[in-house]
Amino acid sequence: MLRVHLERFAYSPMGTFGRITVGDDFQCFSVEQPWRDNQPRVSCIPEGTYPLVRSEFYRGEYDTWEVAAVEGRSRILIHKANRAAELMGCIAPGRSLGVILGEWAVVQSAAAFTDLMDVIGRVAEAVMEIDHFCPRKGE
Repeated sequence: MLRVHLERFAYSPMGTFGRITVGDDFQCFSVEQPWRDNQPRVSCIPEGTYPLVRSEFYRGEYDTWEVAAVEGRSRILIHKANRAAELMGCIAPGRSLGVILGEWAVVQSAAAFTDLMDVIGRVAEAVMEIDHFCPRKGE
């Protein structure tokens, strides 16, 4: 089973930002909605380990993965977007961090999404582990 790790490092009113890694070979950044008590469509999801299930992003009409089994939530997709304001509780990858329309953002989301799908798109089973950055002593 493939493990996709999302390590969040910034919880802010402009969004929740993190780094997605898959093994030692892939990494990108991520943006989500700010934490709003796990409310559907307006909040990032709680930290934890969740199964990834193949799905389709209907608005964009492309294949993706859904973060499943999130208590009180559904349709948490990984899809292309640059700013938290463009998301409805989902997760968007980006190649780097930046500012768009005066808001913190990820940039080159479409390219990062394609790269991520190339890595996880060919497996049968995957899970996403979400946690927060915790520096080790001396870092």
